[in-house]
Amino acid sequence: MADTYDPHPEDPSVPEGNVWSVGDLNAEIGSVLDAAQDRLPSYVVGEVSDVNRYDFGTFFDLRDLDDDATISCIMWAHQREAIAHELEEGTETIVRATVDFYHDDGRTQLAVKNFWPVGESDRSEDLAALRAELAEDGLLDETAKQPLPEYPRHIGVVTSLAGSARRDFEEAVRARHPGVSITVCGATVQGEAAVASLVTAVRRLEQDSTIDVIVVTRGGGADADLWCFNEEPVVRAIADCATPTVVAVGHEDDETLAEAVADHRSMTPTDAGVAVAPDLASVRQRVADIEHRVDRAYTSVVTDRVATLTQRLDSGLQTLQQRAQAREATRQRTADLEHRITVAYKALVTSRLTAIETQLNDAYQALEHAAETDAVTVRAGRRRVGGLESRIDTAYQTRVDRELGTLEARIEDGYREVETDARVQASESETRRLRIAIIVLLVVLGLTLLALAVGVL
Repeated sequence: MADTYDPHPEDPSVPEGNVWSVGDLNAEIGSVLDAAQDRLPSYVVGEVSDVNRYDFGTFFDLRDLDDDATISCIMWAHQREAIAHELEEGTETIVRATVDFYHDDGRTQLAVKNFWPVGESDRSEDLAALRAELAEDGLLDETAKQPLPEYPRHIGVVTSLAGSARRDFEEAVRARHPGVSITVCGATVQGEAAVASLVTAVRRLEQDSTIDVIVVTRGGGADADLWCFNEEPVVRAIADCATPTVVAVGHEDDETLAEAVADHRSMTPTDAGVAVAPDLASVRQRVADIEHRVDRAYTSVVTDRVATLTQRLDSGLQTLQQRAQAREATRQRTADLEHRITVAYKALVTSRLTAIETQLNDAYQALEHAAETDAVTVRAGRRRVGGLESRIDTAYQTRVDRELGTLEARIEDGYREVETDARVQASESETRRLRIAIIVLLVVLGLTLLALAVGVL
């Protein structure tokens, strides 16, 4: 979507947000035309005017035959050189072209690939050359042809409004299927104007999406009268149809190229009506036969199914009864097993409880005996520990007292000696030594006491 802008937000005459640039508009037009190429015609008829020839190509206008509408055309030089026709102003001409749009200048024109002046004489070699070209394009390949719809609801017909072909075709269709819709697009089917008229009519029906099949027909005639059905514009217009096509021109001797490229060929308008319209009476008879066969088959199937289901129900009922009996027997066996298990369990539990009780009593007596033994042992140990403590205390006290007495005596003797020496020597040196001796003795006493204590422990 193109970007929009609001050049005059306060001007009420300009729709807000709905102003496109020229480039955006041209781009959108080009996109729309590209997407619609399959809806645009490949052939256009008109009167040539304003021819301008250049080295690279030829420009000209194609004017509508009924009014003043025109469209610009261009044919490149290499395509123009391959065509033997002359492009002359004022000539009614059919062109094969594609619609091109030029973005820069917003110009639409037809890019012409070929053209045919209406009413140009035909030759057998041209017909052979065109047949070869169609074959090369695959348009004559039978495998490429579409099947006709089996039950069309809407049929389009291209034929002369004044001829008997229209009446014959409609009568054949109505006789077989009165309810089908028919749209007749009148066309000139012979003469100079036939090519343009046929192409226009075929393209018009092709663009109608409701039409299921297109029939192009006429009531026969001489080779010259039917030659328009060999013209390339008519042939390619039929070949380009996405809708299935039927061509019936009443020509039994030779097949026209229009018939060759059509999806189906019929000899007469009546044959064409038979080909495209289903025979409603036959269809109804077939439906009735199918209904009868379905009813018979349904009755047979239902009867067989009922019998089969009844047999399966009987068999299923017997099976269920047997299963019920088997379940009852199983239930009885289960009850017996439960009773036996209960009795066995009670006996086993009683026996195990008795054994456990005996073991508990024995263990309790053993524990009591062990407890009594431990108590006696504890009391004896306590008595032994008490005796040992008393003996240790006595020995320790005696030893300490003895050692202390001896130490005191030695100290007293040493003291007396120190006093004697002090008096004799009166020397500070001796006094100092005495003090050291006393200290040493005290240390020895402490070590002795400590040794005695350790020995007692």
